[in-house]
Amino acid sequence: MARQPTLIERSLAELIGAFLLTFVGGGAAASVAILARHAKQPVTLADVLAVALAHGLILFIIVAALGRVSGAHVNPAVTLGLASVGRFPWEEVAAYLTSQVVGATLGAAAILIVFGSQAATIGHLGGPSLAPHTNLLQGAVAEALGAFVLMLAIISTAADTRAPAGWAALTIGMALAAVIIFIGPATGATVNPARAIGPDIVDRFLKVNADVVTYLVVYLVGPIVGAVGACFLYQYVSHMPRPKAR
Repeated sequence: MARQPTLIERSLAELIGAFLLTFVGGGAAASVAILARHAKQPVTLADVLAVALAHGLILFIIVAALGRVSGAHVNPAVTLGLASVGRFPWEEVAAYLTSQVVGATLGAAAILIVFGSQAATIGHLGGPSLAPHTNLLQGAVAEALGAFVLMLAIISTAADTRAPAGWAALTIGMALAAVIIFIGPATGATVNPARAIGPDIVDRFLKVNADVVTYLVVYLVGPIVGAVGACFLYQYVSHMPRPKAR
């Protein structure tokens, strides 16, 4: 029988995955903002599509490369959602969440290597923000719905043992891309508390303001509620087999 990865190895895989998601996805968002500022033009739907595909493609790679090691959650909402329905051990949640936040923070900091200080002052390191006409409640509901879609893709293709083999990485990556295309113009659509807070942490070190209330309501509570809800609803409607005891 093959040796199972240790918690340290799985946590490191989560850190790497969150780093890559923030570095590539956040870097794409930052580059779009910088280019739009220099061109003195608004961000277009084509720009949103580019950012969505960057997130979707890198998540596809992350799941394909690291899924067999840690499950490639790279998202605190996903970890909490799976734990809430008995698909992930609660005693390992803290290690995963810590790794995801650290990885996302390092990924945001690495964007500075590529674009310099403009990545923070103009691109905010790819951190999300609410559109001018999107309020806190709208933002929280939008992020919850986006996380619901992403979590539904994850639990149905990666956690459900009845799912066809080989489709999880593509399905999950495209689910994130689709969510960003639709919700991105309103909230940034990170649907991932780590991906949202990583840039905020680095921004604070660079004295770039970050809205704590918006993060807590929209980018923390929203995705967690959406992901947990998706897990319970899918388990109810699909009669997904209970996981075997370890």
